[in-house]
Amino acid sequence: MAMYALMSPGGSPGVTTTALALTYAWEGRALLAECDPQGGDVLRGFLAGSMDQHECGLLELTLAAAHNPDPGILWRHVIALDHDARNWLLLPGLRDPRHLVQLDGAWDIIAGILKAAQSTADVVVDVGQIGRSDTPTSLITACDLAVMLVHPTLKHVAQARPRLDALGRHIGGDVAVGLCVIGNGPYSLKEISGALFELPVLAWIPYDPKSAAVLSDGNRAKKSFHRSALIRGTSQMGAAMRNHLAQAEVVTQ
Repeated sequence: MAMYALMSPGGSPGVTTTALALTYAWEGRALLAECDPQGGDVLRGFLAGSMDQHECGLLELTLAAAHNPDPGILWRHVIALDHDARNWLLLPGLRDPRHLVQLDGAWDIIAGILKAAQSTADVVVDVGQIGRSDTPTSLITACDLAVMLVHPTLKHVAQARPRLDALGRHIGGDVAVGLCVIGNGPYSLKEISGALFELPVLAWIPYDPKSAAVLSDGNRAKKSFHRSALIRGTSQMGAAMRNHLAQAEVVTQ
């Protein structure tokens, strides 16, 4: 099992929605950790506030870890999105971005706790937009694979390039980095890869606003939701991410 970071250069490519769809479509047990410093969206979006009464999440985990560093405390602060099966799990993000100050100096601890969770689940970490002063770089460094989500447009690729360059200078070769292209645009996947340091395009997710609204806004899902373009795309994305890591391990052996 492994830990994966999903990130964006800005411009609303839908990191949280993609991360939520990815964990939903994942083969096996998966935990989505909302670690965007600007706050989490799943409780108020997909869950439409129905679990606001649950006192669990990233902030609560951080405060608890200050008194009890046992990585096992993580499971007291997650929500099972599939109820009793407990294969689709969520660590809710900050409810108020003003609480970010309470996470100062705690990202290494959070990274260690999430890393330990790999013994029982794959971990998908939503770090939101990178390149800001509050980017949790140490958390990305703890991951096995980081995936940048981009739209196939000149504007978005131009935003991604300096952020990927800065990230690469920080993490070096310790973390594999790939791309996921969201929606349609005037540039091919090969052109996008070439413009972004020849990083591999691991997946293409089609534009599917109706299915995305189920996860981003809590809209009612149709019976065909699990066969939607979004879910099929993220299922293929998950397989590509796992295969990319497996091939990287073979090369390093």
